Amino acid sequence: MTAEDCPSCADEREAGAAFCEACGRKLNQPKCPGCGGPVGEDGYCEQCGMLAGRPRDHIELDALPAAAAVTDRGLRHHRNEDAAFLVVRGADIDVVVCDGVSSSFDPDVASAAAAECAGGWLADGDVASAIREAGGAVAELAATGDPRRVASNPACTIVAAQVRGAAVSYGWVGDSRAYWIPADGPAEQLTEDDSWATHAIALGTDPQTAMNDPKAHAITAWLGADAGPVKPRTGDLNVTAPGHLVLCSDGLWNYLTDPADFARTVRTHLRDSDLLAAARSLTAFANEAGGADNITVALIPVSPA
Repeated sequence: MTAEDCPSCADEREAGAAFCEACGRKLNQPKCPGCGGPVGEDGYCEQCGMLAGRPRDHIELDALPAAAAVTDRGLRHHRNEDAAFLVVRGADIDVVVCDGVSSSFDPDVASAAAAECAGGWLADGDVASAIREAGGAVAELAATGDPRRVASNPACTIVAAQVRGAAVSYGWVGDSRAYWIPADGPAEQLTEDDSWATHAIALGTDPQTAMNDPKAHAITAWLGADAGPVKPRTGDLNVTAPGHLVLCSDGLWNYLTDPADFARTVRTHLRDSDLLAAARSLTAFANEAGGADNITVALIPVSPA
């Protein structure tokens, strides 16, 4: 084992130590981009007091070459209220994307709880059961922690998928989406948003008019204590030609509302890139387009058996 110097008091310490034995400073803390001081767990610099970022501002989940995901704060929100879960076990892949409902209290806590709960259940259970369990986990948050959760309980949307070879099972509640993008040919939006816009379009409103309405993204189903019984919608896909399963939050698809445009953009970013690089560049695309919301995208290549 090698030894390094504490940046505060220069005392030699063993690599991997969490605290300096001489001065007690916490080691391996993120540094403030402004003054170089240590950043606390709340995301604020302990030296200058400025908000310097939080660990969830940008997270990358790398399971190359089988899958990859990126979740990012975007440019307008002060925190990342999205969450993602990704596990690869041989040919089995489990993936979850959750988007916190910003009008609720602690939406970031809700999305993290739902993603972890659903992800754990996907290993041995079906997608619908995983989403219902995640709904229970989010509902329980209203009675724990900050008392303000009772008045405005934590809430989130969810989309989850199991990939078992060429067989894909997926489910959702809310407006986080799943797409199937074959290497060639038309793409398919697998999920249908639980939103005001979807209902308006079903009643005959012009799609572009509905999507431009201020109420467009008002969701009609979610996970939370006030959501009632969780009733996930589910589907199955049997892959007969190579392509990519894409799960994402509206921080990405809101800039590409047409499935054909979405597929064209994803294919462009996948060209000559590995999955993680493509997920990063799609996140950058959303930020360059305005970054109005948190952004999460997961990419999973699937081929026929």
